[in-house]
Amino acid sequence: MFRHPLRVDELSRLVGLEGNAIDAAIQEASSLGVERDGRWVYRTGRGEDRVPRQARARAAERLWRRAQLAAAALARVPFVRGVLVTGSLSKQSASDDGDIDFMLVVAPGRAWTVKSSLHGARRLLPPLARESLCTNYILDELSLAIPEHTMFTAVELATAVPMAGAEACVALVDANPWARRFVPGLDGSRQRAAMAPPILAPHAVEARVPADWDDTARAVMQRFWAWRYRWLDELDRRKRFKQEAGVATNHLHDHSAWVAREFAARCEAHGVSLP
Repeated sequence: MFRHPLRVDELSRLVGLEGNAIDAAIQEASSLGVERDGRWVYRTGRGEDRVPRQARARAAERLWRRAQLAAAALARVPFVRGVLVTGSLSKQSASDDGDIDFMLVVAPGRAWTVKSSLHGARRLLPPLARESLCTNYILDELSLAIPEHTMFTAVELATAVPMAGAEACVALVDANPWARRFVPGLDGSRQRAAMAPPILAPHAVEARVPADWDDTARAVMQRFWAWRYRWLDELDRRKRFKQEAGVATNHLHDHSAWVAREFAARCEAHGVSLP
C-alpha cells in the first residue's frame, strides 16, 4: 500500500518468528503475492521499491539525531511520563525535510495541560524545531487503552520507538493486548519498551498547576480547533482531533480509513480472512 518493502528482520519482529520459522512463513506467503530477494520482502513484481525505501532509510538515520534531542526535551516537560516516536520515522522511512511524530503518556488528568502548553510553545519556535515536536497523540495514564482496534493502529503501536519512560511505555503496550491479532510479535515491542531510559522524578512545577486546569485547557483547544479547521464537518473534526478527557490527538491527514479499505480489498482478493 505504501510501497514499503520490509527487511526480513523487520518482518521477523512484527510476526514474532525467527530463523527457519520466518523463512518458512515467507515462502508460504509467496502464493499470496509476496516475494523475497535476500534480506528484502515485498509485493510480487515490485522489487524496484527497494531503491526508494533504502533512500528513505538513509534519510531516517540522519533524522534520528534530531529526534533524540526532541525526545530528551519532551521528557523534561512537566507531567510527561513516557515518550515514543511514531509515524514514518519509527518505521525507518523518512525524508530529510520530514517532521517527527511523538506519542506521549502523561500523568492522570493532564493530557490537555500538556497538549495546550506544547501547542503554545511550538508556535514560538523556528520551523525546524516546530517540525521536530509534533505531539500527535497524548494519553494520560488512565486512558491507555486505545479504542480503534484496527490493523493501522496496531502497527503504529507495535512500531512506536520508546525514547523515555520505560514504565509508562510498557503500560501502554499492556493496555492494548488486542493488537496481537494484527501484530503477533507485540511481545518484542514490550521488551523494547522496558529498555527505555527512565524519566526523572516529577517536575517541581507540577504541584503548582491547579487540578482543574486540564478542563480549561481542553475547552480552549476545542474552540481553537473548531475555528482553525472550520472547513471540516464536526464529525470528521472530532475523529481527527480527539477531545475526550485523558486523550488529545491531532491527525489532520488521517490515512487509517484508506489503509483499512485497501487492506480488506487485498485480503479478499487473495482469499485471506481478516484478523
